[in-house]
Amino acid sequence: MSRKTEELFNRYAAGERNFSGIALDGNDLSGVNLSGADLSNSGLGEAYLEEANLEGANLRNAHLGQACLVKANLRNTDLSGANLGFSYLSKTDLTNAKLVNAYLGAADMIGTNLTGADLTGADLEGAYVEQCVYSNTIMPDGSIRNS
Repeated sequence: MSRKTEELFNRYAAGERNFSGIALDGNDLSGVNLSGADLSNSGLGEAYLEEANLEGANLRNAHLGQACLVKANLRNTDLSGANLGFSYLSKTDLTNAKLVNAYLGAADMIGTNLTGADLTGADLEGAYVEQCVYSNTIMPDGSIRNS
């Protein structure tokens, strides 16, 4: 574990939630609980966040390109304007997540739960979207999709 990652965990455990702009690109954060944290404008590209709990986190304009978010909990997370290009979102829970104007180009989204997610203006070009769960999902064009 890197010193920066250890410091993040200690600060979170002490009750701090504002980590806006933190650079954790390439770090292993698998299974971490950062629910409710402010990670807006953060660098998390190529980070390992498999099975991480980021419920209710603010990830606006965060860089998550090529990040591994397999089976992560991103319920009620704000990912507006985030870069999730080439990321791995298989079986990720994005229930009620806000992905307005997010970039999801070439993302791997097999079995992703998009119930109530807002994808208005999101770029999904080249994304591998298969077996996803849709219920009251707002698609990039503003239409509502249900499975």
